[in-house]
Amino acid sequence: MDKTPFIRSRWFEDIPVGEFHVFGSYTFSEKEIVEFGKKYAPQVYHTDPDAALDTVYRGLIASGWHICAVWMRMMVDYMERFATGVQDGRRNGAGVGFENLEWLKPVRPGHTLTFTYEIIDKPDKVIREKWGVIRSRNEAFNQYGDLVFSFVIDILAERAPDV
Repeated sequence: MDKTPFIRSRWFEDIPVGEFHVFGSYTFSEKEIVEFGKKYAPQVYHTDPDAALDTVYRGLIASGWHICAVWMRMMVDYMERFATGVQDGRRNGAGVGFENLEWLKPVRPGHTLTFTYEIIDKPDKVIREKWGVIRSRNEAFNQYGDLVFSFVIDILAERAPDV
């Protein structure tokens, strides 16, 4: 059993506005767009490549919720790697609200999105004297550099005990 002492190295106060991360890139396949669509977003432009040609999108596109689900997976995987060596008990990161969710351009089979995260604010708000709020802008850009997905989320980060 690991007897390493508990070390806390990333308190709310340690996280700077402007911190920027690239979670990574993800390519959407036709098969997974259709599978996700059939299971969670059963509109024809998410489920049937042929019928989707007769829609406003003129072809199959990923559901916005599919893009959100991929963002979540990419974010969790990235943050797990980023936190390697930080023994913080996983007390940070609970989301408390989001705003301005936008799906700006269709994501089609074969499109590759690159997901980014930037801390844009630390509002002067303390919750139960223990938690600060970190506001981040999360975006995805397609292989052409076009912004296709964006939202802002507030997450909790534990404040240092001596604050």
